[in-house]
Amino acid sequence: MRAIQRSKLEVAKIIEDFLEGTGGKYDWDDFCSFPIADSYLDAIRVQCSDLQRTHPADQKGHYCNKVGLDLMRGLVAELRKINGPNPA
Repeated sequence: MRAIQRSKLEVAKIIEDFLEGTGGKYDWDDFCSFPIADSYLDAIRVQCSDLQRTHPADQKGHYCNKVGLDLMRGLVAELRKINGPNPA
């Protein structure tokens, strides 16, 4: 399977949209399913994909538990920090 080109900000936005419930119907599944060309971003994709297993939900209908959600929030912050401040 050919890897997809994605930027740090694009990955941050996909994760953020998932957390906020604002992503498209298949955005999260596509993100988790298709490798990313950048190995750092692909490692983040794999980590997010595995959260159901590593941090199982404690409430029915949730993707993962609070620790997993906090990890995703931390990844978003890290990706935005690495990319630098947003222009005004």
